[in-house]
Amino acid sequence: MKLVTGEEMKQIDKIAIEEYGIPEIILMEAAGNAVVEEIEKFIIGCCNKSIAIVCGKGNNGGDGFVIARKLLLKGFSVKVYLLAPPESIQGAAKTNLNILKKLNCPIEIEGKNVIETLKIEAIRTGLIIDCILGTGIQGEVGPVFQEAIDIINTSAALVVSVDIPSGVIADSGHIAKAAVQADKTICLQLPKVGNINYPGADYNGELIIKDIGIPSAICNGLLIDNNLITKDMVAKILTKRKGDTHKGTYGNGLIVAGSAGMTGAAILSATAAMRMGAGIIRVAAPESVNTVLENRLTEVITVPLRETKKGYMGIDDIDKVTGLIQLSNVIAVGPGCGTTLELQNLIRNVLENSNIPVVIDADGLNVLSQKIEFLSHAKAPVILTPHPKEFSRITGLSVEEINSNRINTAREFATKHQLYLVLKGSRTVVAYPNGEIYVNCTGNPGMATAGSGDALTGIITGLLAQGLEPNKAVAAAVYIHGRAGDFAAAEKGEYSLIAGDIVEAIPSVIKELVNSPTYNKGPEKRIIK
Repeated sequence: MKLVTGEEMKQIDKIAIEEYGIPEIILMEAAGNAVVEEIEKFIIGCCNKSIAIVCGKGNNGGDGFVIARKLLLKGFSVKVYLLAPPESIQGAAKTNLNILKKLNCPIEIEGKNVIETLKIEAIRTGLIIDCILGTGIQGEVGPVFQEAIDIINTSAALVVSVDIPSGVIADSGHIAKAAVQADKTICLQLPKVGNINYPGADYNGELIIKDIGIPSAICNGLLIDNNLITKDMVAKILTKRKGDTHKGTYGNGLIVAGSAGMTGAAILSATAAMRMGAGIIRVAAPESVNTVLENRLTEVITVPLRETKKGYMGIDDIDKVTGLIQLSNVIAVGPGCGTTLELQNLIRNVLENSNIPVVIDADGLNVLSQKIEFLSHAKAPVILTPHPKEFSRITGLSVEEINSNRINTAREFATKHQLYLVLKGSRTVVAYPNGEIYVNCTGNPGMATAGSGDALTGIITGLLAQGLEPNKAVAAAVYIHGRAGDFAAAEKGEYSLIAGDIVEAIPSVIKELVNSPTYNKGPEKRIIK
């Protein structure tokens, strides 16, 4: 699903109107219908069915006029608060305002009185619908709008925002000084970047995306690089297993991980890769920790590596690792390895010689922060999985700079170094070498726990081992990782969630995807009885 900026959505609307001949008033009517359809689902069960609709002068306000008309005709008690002079209303919005006036809908017009009346009504109304600003805002909200937003936010009423909470900047998710804190946001046609990025995402409440009839050919025909990872998308990526197969069919993965005191990273990564369906996973780790791995990883092949100092991989066994690459479909390097000269040499060697995808995480990323030039020697696809602090070390940007513009920062780095970047965190961003972006919405705060990233490395490795193309494997992996965290949190709670719970929840996610209508089942079988 495309993820758009306010300007991109404006361009989509323009093409629909000017090139496809869909009148603006029809689109506004469809938007109103979509919102009313959702409102009717929950307002019937409310004791207080009085509705206040707060409107601005743009098309978001026009949507509010349509919503007001439809709810009024359905018998609801509706009152409109217009925060702009009536003469400033133009186009389809003006037409719908005039219709509303002829229906004798109560309308409070812009001025001091509208704010005072809204303040009184907000105390006793059951539902407030926010149609103030929509996607058009770029700077700070004006004083009247800020007063109205403050009133809405302090009301006990249920609050529904149309398209995006007023005050959230559609292009970034930044807050324009003040923003409506919605209980539900009914987003029209496509999600906006501001609906998905934090802090804006915190203002949505429940996000509901509603189609308003804009032809998909318009969206697909535009060069929109930002996308949202969806369940349907991931279900299409997974393929049904055939009857006549064996472990070799599902590929070999190699994970170089672990050191003294850090065997858990290797265990989590390897177990996650196996849970993702890889046929064979090998873990190469220092020989002194091999016994621990053998005791915990009964389904995984362990490969002990000679050590320079106890508990850390030695330089002598780099040839053994490169030999194992010949048996593998993917190699992951870094979880729990320790930042050593030996790891630095291994990463350089792997990047220079590997003809299979290379996943680099954790201590591998710390090595690259000192030796970023290694990336220019890569011969195969490279996937980096930093959290913001690791990415800060690599790029020299502050964590604040990164988090203030996660999408563009990730895109610039991925295109510059021609690799796949998984920028972890709330709303993990996956950036492709061609500049495409995929943003993930699964996951929860309970996943902020040691080892969660190791689990993600394993999930990516497991999918790549089975031969999936990196662009599919990486996007699917971050979705599955977050969804597994959601399953685990539902059972354990966010406070008590640990990385092992995420790994153990992977099968539940796979079952959910396999049962999805979009799962790639292959040709239907005919059973003759």
